[in-house]
Amino acid sequence: MSFKIKRYSGNPILGPRPGIQWRGTARNPGVVFDGKVFHMAFTADPNPHDGVIRLGYASSGDGFHFTELDRPWMDASLDPDDFDHAGCEDARITCLEGRYYIAYAGRSLNLNDHAHGTRRFGPHGNTNPVWTDNFRRVGLAVTDDFKTFEKLGPITSEHICDANVALFPEKINGKYAMLHRPTAFIPWMLPLHYHPGCIWLAFSDKLTYWSSNKREMPWDMIDGEDIMDEVLLMAPEQDWECLKIGGSGVPIPTDDGWLMTYHAVDRQSVYRVGLALLDRDDPRKVIARTPVPVFEPEDDWDTAKGWGLKCVFPCANVVVDNEVFMYYGCGDVHVSLATFSLREALEHVKQFPERG
Repeated sequence: MSFKIKRYSGNPILGPRPGIQWRGTARNPGVVFDGKVFHMAFTADPNPHDGVIRLGYASSGDGFHFTELDRPWMDASLDPDDFDHAGCEDARITCLEGRYYIAYAGRSLNLNDHAHGTRRFGPHGNTNPVWTDNFRRVGLAVTDDFKTFEKLGPITSEHICDANVALFPEKINGKYAMLHRPTAFIPWMLPLHYHPGCIWLAFSDKLTYWSSNKREMPWDMIDGEDIMDEVLLMAPEQDWECLKIGGSGVPIPTDDGWLMTYHAVDRQSVYRVGLALLDRDDPRKVIARTPVPVFEPEDDWDTAKGWGLKCVFPCANVVVDNEVFMYYGCGDVHVSLATFSLREALEHVKQFPERG
């Protein structure tokens, strides 16, 4: 059976708005459907006036045509000591136990200070900042109506650069579960060549506690307290994945297992998308995984003008009947939509069972 992901003919659905100070580009949208309304939290990179990244909000009745809120939806913290003082980005939204949880990457290093050129990259002029020098850490927020929300604080370690967190939409064997991509390096550092980013699967008894903030692991460490309860789920295997891989949207529960999309980056920094299938009862087991990408940059707006980034970056897989609405950032500038059949996606990925 052939499998095709179809781009929406009206793409891109969101793009730059240069006349609004807080809202330059739009990218990397988390989306959830409540049965009537599609709710989107997208990353809004600012015009250069303050360097703060924010989450904007847009809604839609049909999943194709969105209306934006004119002000930021989730702003950075005003406290300069907070992990998200310089921004919130790359949301994944999970409906869990009747509430909507938003996992987002927080920054405390201002985007203007992190820019290329003559500005310093990190504190004290460090050109290779990791989280210990305030790069990225993942936080969690919760909302019931997308009008107000509560920030619940950081859920990943302060000593690791982390991203791509997506909560599973139900407990597994009595525990909450999430995908994440911890690394000790930011993407353009040479050490990442030797230690590429991988997808990890973590479990916790509490939504707000996943990781210890200890920098070192003591000799007498207590499992589950001194180190996260987690396993290495997937590592890069193919050339198109060689730099790093990360979870994309929230995993989809099916009778065949957990269907997940993931993004992968090659040595030329081209972002593509693959499919994987995890065991429904024990998602630590990868049942199948596509050896070649199922989606890759193709449209003009998938390439960032001026610096050449070729990128499709999904953050949401919304299922309506048998159709999956895959919302993705393209070229770090726009938001677009593609759709595919859930049934056909499952049949496609099952053709490539994992060896083991």
